[in-house]
Amino acid sequence: MKPSPTNHTLDKSLGHLAARFSRVMLRRINAELSQRGFPITAEQYSFLIQLWDRNGLPQGVLADRTAKDKTTMARLVAGLESRGLIVRLPSPGDARERLVFLTDKGKALMDEATALARGVLAEAQQGIDEARLEQCRDVLRRACRNLQK
Repeated sequence: MKPSPTNHTLDKSLGHLAARFSRVMLRRINAELSQRGFPITAEQYSFLIQLWDRNGLPQGVLADRTAKDKTTMARLVAGLESRGLIVRLPSPGDARERLVFLTDKGKALMDEATALARGVLAEAQQGIDEARLEQCRDVLRRACRNLQK
């Protein structure tokens, strides 16, 4: 049975709710980063956190993990590199491939920025028990996997 416009509401749409939460979080993190004088945006933070988790990833892998196209990724990487937060080095196995590393300056920034992001996330999760949060995470992971087949 095809849903009719009358029984479909945005407050029941997983895609709408996930996108709205993401926009609200990014807007809030951007505001906090700006107020505290950080030289990055929430989008750049989302990229840098990938390196903080696993430094030295290929640029193509980072594009996949952050769901960015090659043009957006190249612009993002160039901006962060010009600020001295990351460096790109040739891969030992393939000189055409560039591995991306956080610099010491990038690592120091990420320590502070991550504390800020965790604070915003803690505020967003207030009053929601851990079991429900994990269920939400699981649903979103599964939905992503379903679409990436």
